[in-house]
Amino acid sequence: MTHRFAALLAAALASLAIAGVVLAHAELESSDPADGATITTPYTLTATFSEEIDIERSTLIVENSAGAQVAAGTVNADDHTVMTAQLPALPDGVYTVRWTSVTPDDNGIERGTFTFNVASAPGSPTPAPSPAPVEPGGSSNDTLIAVGLAAVLILAVVAFIFLRGRR
Repeated sequence: MTHRFAALLAAALASLAIAGVVLAHAELESSDPADGATITTPYTLTATFSEEIDIERSTLIVENSAGAQVAAGTVNADDHTVMTAQLPALPDGVYTVRWTSVTPDDNGIERGTFTFNVASAPGSPTPAPSPAPVEPGGSSNDTLIAVGLAAVLILAVVAFIFLRGRR
């Protein structure tokens, strides 16, 4: 019985480790400008992620209040955790950044948005508060799928161990 319990415990721990790997996605850690900050343009927008992102499948789009694209970002060639977009001179208003990060190792997808304001002002841009974490927007389905798969795997291992022990 002790061996059976040890095998069951090992299987459960392995399943939890697998679920942790599956849940690891590149989330937005910070942005410049920070969410809600006011800047003047031109400006270099920067988004920093928690892990490396796929150069070809990750996107960053800047839209004006009408939803028209005004800039697009690319993954930094030297640091694959950073995307940048060169903002041209923009009229005053609120702008939305829509980002999608795809991790190259497990194809994990995260999506989110943040906003910033453009205001005409002489001199340098208004300093933004230190880059704050931005809440990702909409990967709960990925999380539910990963947790569900981990639960199914745990149940399968438990069933195998108990059925094997009855023989």
